[in-house]
Amino acid sequence: MTRTTHGRWAALVAAGGLALTGCAVGSDSGASSEGGDSVPHQSQARGGDSDARPESAASSASGGQGKGSGDSGSGSSAASGYKAPADARIARTASLSLTVEDLEQAAAKVRSTARTAGGYVSDEDSRAATYEGGRSWAEITITVPVDKLDSTTTDLSELGKVTKRASSAEDLTSQYTDTTARVRTKTKSVERLRTLIDSTDDLDQIVTLERELSTREADLESMTSQQKSLEQRTATAPITVSLSTDATGTDASEEEASGFVAGLSEGWGAFTSALTVGLTALGAITPFALTGLVLLAPGLWWLRRRTTRPAPVVATTDE
Repeated sequence: MTRTTHGRWAALVAAGGLALTGCAVGSDSGASSEGGDSVPHQSQARGGDSDARPESAASSASGGQGKGSGDSGSGSSAASGYKAPADARIARTASLSLTVEDLEQAAAKVRSTARTAGGYVSDEDSRAATYEGGRSWAEITITVPVDKLDSTTTDLSELGKVTKRASSAEDLTSQYTDTTARVRTKTKSVERLRTLIDSTDDLDQIVTLERELSTREADLESMTSQQKSLEQRTATAPITVSLSTDATGTDASEEEASGFVAGLSEGWGAFTSALTVGLTALGAITPFALTGLVLLAPGLWWLRRRTTRPAPVVATTDE
């Protein structure tokens, strides 16, 4: 009985220990999963804590898997509801084709919409109809802040019947990050060269350093321009709006143009065309005819005078 009692007590103690160990492990894993976002910051603050790195990597991997599953769940609406990260550099463009009733009024509304959105008209081209009832068109490119692209496109689509709508996006994040890093490095290099120039008295060394400084400053200026261009492309978005009117009455007029009136019209057109060609030819020949007449007039006058000279009178004697 004593051995049996001790065995039961030992089994109960072992079971209790296992239960406590399981609870501790569960609480630790829950705490690590809840604080996964703060672990990398803690490890960075500690600098080189090797024990914290695996834990940080594991929490980051689990967090990345959670985000990936969330994105895949919303994949069907990614085109319409996707929002890029705050530090992403995305260059966006859009185009819109509309059929409108009044071209001038629609073009004025496009310009007004651009100003309302805080943008401007960057390009405009238009052409009026070449015949009555023909099609007039205009193409206007406006540039608006990138965060106003979707709302502006929606406002523009209400100006007429949408026949075509398209948009595109280009991720320039890596290019911008690389350019920014190069600008930062080149700036420090220029500053070091300026410090060396100020600290030396050797004339030859100063000349060499100034030559190198000029080269690096030119490179820095080029990189800075590229950086500003990327910032401009990602901060604003161009929208190309194509406006056109419906061609009215052309087919019906062509079908009705038959019979006597149509023949008379075509005949009169042929007559005027022939008359125009004849007058054109006459006008082209006139300078040559006048020049020839001036040159030949003296000769013709002399020849005529010679042919009209009276014959000599022959005296006759009576026998």
